[in-house]
Parts: sequence; structure tokens; C-alpha cells
Amino acid sequence: MDKPFRFKQFNVQHQRSSMKVGTDAVLLGAWCGIEGARRVLDVGTGCGVIALMVAQRNADATILAIDIDPASVNEAQENFDASPWAVRLRACRQDFNDLTDDEGFDLIVTNPPYYNEDVLPPDAVRSAARHTHALSFEQLMQGAARLLTPTGSIALITPVEARDAVTTAATFAGLHLSRLTTVHSSEGKQPKRLLWQWSKQRCTIQRDMLILHQKGGAFTSQYTELCKDFYLDP
Repeated sequence: MDKPFRFKQFNVQHQRSSMKVGTDAVLLGAWCGIEGARRVLDVGTGCGVIALMVAQRNADATILAIDIDPASVNEAQENFDASPWAVRLRACRQDFNDLTDDEGFDLIVTNPPYYNEDVLPPDAVRSAARHTHALSFEQLMQGAARLLTPTGSIALITPVEARDAVTTAATFAGLHLSRLTTVHSSEGKQPKRLLWQWSKQRCTIQRDMLILHQKGGAFTSQYTELCKDFYLDP
């Protein structure tokens, strides 16, 4: 077995999953607002890293992690079972579009498929995980509006280029922007990613920016502070 990706409080095997451990997932897992979230849904969990980060940050959260890829579900569940929060984490093979729930979720978190290129990657599993052919922003936001509790929210990370598509889909679904962070790879560079949190309730919007690297290449104190509870060597 290949070596796992090691965090401070848990390890992640991600060899078989469609979605590996990456900067986007770690950013979202560390950034998303988890206050008061007792029931959490992780959509497209892959290896389960975001669900594990949420479990570490919120001791009251019970997390359902879903994916359409069987290998990802199996690996995520193995990672959950090996973690300190196994009783609060469950992986399930489930299409988000078909998911029903009577209680509602306080938080939905997702590193969604978002590439729309005409030429898809050759790997079919990774293609399904990374393209909006599998789950569009419209489907994601409509599903969130249906599955969230009245005070619930959805947190996601997308490329900057998806700004208009996400905004249109969320607004049409009746969701309200509560937080928006622009993510810059280094000082002086244009933003590459957007961290969003949309709520079912109207609220004051919090806007800020996150810079990952200084001009010399070292991590910024801002990024180190955000991820200090997770990375062994941020």
C-alpha cells in the first residue's frame, strides 16, 4: 500500500479515489463555516478529506459523505474508520440529485466538479469527478436549497471563471451569499479560486482575500494560520 497523506490528527489514503488530497480540498475543509452544524453533507467526497477536516473542527457534527464512484466510497469509509471520529462519519454511494432527507442538513460542503472543456481527460472516473457534465452548478444549488435546514448553508470552492455561473445558479435557487474569499496563489497575482458560502437566510456578506505564497515562494502567515491544525509542515 502506498503511504497515506498525513495530517496532524488523521491520515488519508487516496490512491483509489477519484478525488485526491489537494490544496482546494484542504482550503475548503479549513475555511468553511461549521458553527452550529450538527448534520453535514459532503458531496463528491472522494477520499473523504473534507469530511474528516469538518469532523476534527466540529465535535458535534455527524457527517454523511456521498460519491457516485464505488472506489472512492470504499476508500473514504476506510479513512473514516481509521480516524478518531469514526462513529460520526459515514460514506455512501449516492447520486446527489437523487438524495432525499427528512431532517435536512445544517451544512453542505463540496469541492464540486467544475471543468467544462470540450475535450475531457482520458480517465473516465476522474473525468466524472471533475466535470460539470456529472453535476452542474444549477443541480448543486437547487439540491442544496431542497436539502438544507432553514438556517443551513452550502460551502464550496470554484475557479474564478465560474463566478457568474455560481452566482446565477445560487440566486435562482433562492440562496443568499454570506461569505466570499478570493484565493490568490501569490502576492501580486490575480485570484485563481473562490471560496463561497451561501445561506438560505439573508445575511451580511463577509468578503476578504487569501494569499497562499509570498513573492519568495514561502507560505504566507495567513495560509499557515488557516491550516495550522491540519498540516504537519504547512
